[in-house]
Amino acid sequence: MKKITKTTCENGLKSLIFIIVSCFILFLLSVCNVFPVDASSWYLILLLSLVLVIQWGAAAFMLNLRSDEIGEKHFMTKKDWIITFIPAAALLLLLLILYVSLSGSVAFFTVRAGNFFLSLIILAAGVGLCYLLDYAYIAATGKNRIQTTTVKIVKKESKKAAKPQPSREDEKEARKLNPENEIFPDLVGLDKQYLLNPYYPEPSASVSLRELCDGFNSYLEANGMYYTMETLRSFVAGLACSRFMILEGLSGTGKTSLPKFFAEYIGADVCFTSVQASWKDRSDILGYYNDFTGKFKETPFLRELYEASYRTDDVHLLVLDEMNLSRIEYYFADFLSVLELDEDQWKIELMPISTDGHLPSRLTDGCSVVIPPNVWFVGTANKDDSTFTITDKVYDRAVVIDFSQRNEARVAPRRVSPLHLGKERLEQMFTAAVDNPSCNLSRADYDKFSTLTQFVLDTFDINFGNRILNQIVRFVPVYVSCGGTPAKALDLMFARKVLRKLDGRFDDGIKAGLAKLEKLIIAQYGKTEFSSTLEVIARLKRKLF
Repeated sequence: MKKITKTTCENGLKSLIFIIVSCFILFLLSVCNVFPVDASSWYLILLLSLVLVIQWGAAAFMLNLRSDEIGEKHFMTKKDWIITFIPAAALLLLLLILYVSLSGSVAFFTVRAGNFFLSLIILAAGVGLCYLLDYAYIAATGKNRIQTTTVKIVKKESKKAAKPQPSREDEKEARKLNPENEIFPDLVGLDKQYLLNPYYPEPSASVSLRELCDGFNSYLEANGMYYTMETLRSFVAGLACSRFMILEGLSGTGKTSLPKFFAEYIGADVCFTSVQASWKDRSDILGYYNDFTGKFKETPFLRELYEASYRTDDVHLLVLDEMNLSRIEYYFADFLSVLELDEDQWKIELMPISTDGHLPSRLTDGCSVVIPPNVWFVGTANKDDSTFTITDKVYDRAVVIDFSQRNEARVAPRRVSPLHLGKERLEQMFTAAVDNPSCNLSRADYDKFSTLTQFVLDTFDINFGNRILNQIVRFVPVYVSCGGTPAKALDLMFARKVLRKLDGRFDDGIKAGLAKLEKLIIAQYGKTEFSSTLEVIARLKRKLF
């Protein structure tokens, strides 16, 4: 149940309980002859209570209909509120007509005004007393049992209010950090910025991986972008099993827009870097030391990487646009190697240590920049004559998402507001999915997949190592938690990580082997679950004609 719907129902139930308690008090007053209540007054009070319950139900229904995915915000317009009150207004009008037209002729509708209104005043006073006691209990115990739709905003404001002011020592230290006299002026400027304004993470939204994918899909459609759910699930699952992702395919299919809108939706930071054909080494992406100026030429990529070490719970996406315009191994080799190591060794040397000037505080081991664990690298790659072929070394280390088809609108878009999702919460969801036995591959799934991999090894001499196996172990359960199936997850990994190795091979017997592999897949999985693999096989067979 959405938060806003749950809140409305909880408030309505509490109010109904208070009305029942007040009715009981009124009943005791009537039984004890302190204030006798006519039967007709009781009937009218019960009818009005029924109208109130119906109105609460209508409000809960409309708020659920006009709220975002997790129910933290609603999009109710004046027209929506008017529609919400139509059922209660119609019932009140009907009661008014009945009591005016039948009063005096029908005993049920004959009410003494004085007795009814005095009963109503006592009832209202009882409800007010219940609310007063409830408020006093909350104030005394500090328990806020009612969760409102502004919880997220209140938390953010309270955190801002709790921020300590920078001390005099901090201000003195900040004055020493003068970017104009530093080798790394931008990075030292970031040190000063976060010294005076410390970073405080925002609370993350409580969503599941499936809700995340569904909400992201609605957000994309509301912005005129359309992707298959298979692509969105692959993107989220790819974040779980690798720090490096390649979005490859036709130009204009939304490869660059996908990380952009994902960052918008979850409140992440994103940095776009356009790769140039002239790039030859890491200095093109990280910058270099200029002997003439005595300063390090810092790039936006380096600044984003450095700032991520301060914003520890924010997800940072570093996007390399058209990354195969140059050979990826030339400028990205250090990252490919370092990301294979343990997290405490994720660092890249910028330059030999300098004895002059003040180095940025977050550089380590002399003059090395750290790759924080909240950073993911996303590369987009086109397939045309102007680009270089991506080698197996790069493919094996990355999660590859294929954009081979143009996506079209399927349903009318609906309004969805962004949420905030921090790195810790995202990692927790990934870990929970991997640890969930129902999301992991069964013994039968392993045996069927092993049959395919053994056939490929025997027929095409293609094998894969522990790196790809470890990616599959994390990719599959997260993909399933996002709403997919284990077979489809295996299909995507098999097509993109294993069969891709057949590109460019024209050995004798390849075509016959592909035909046998196709029959084996259809026998094992059918034509639907392994559709991506069957498409790759069909493409490879066309090349062999």
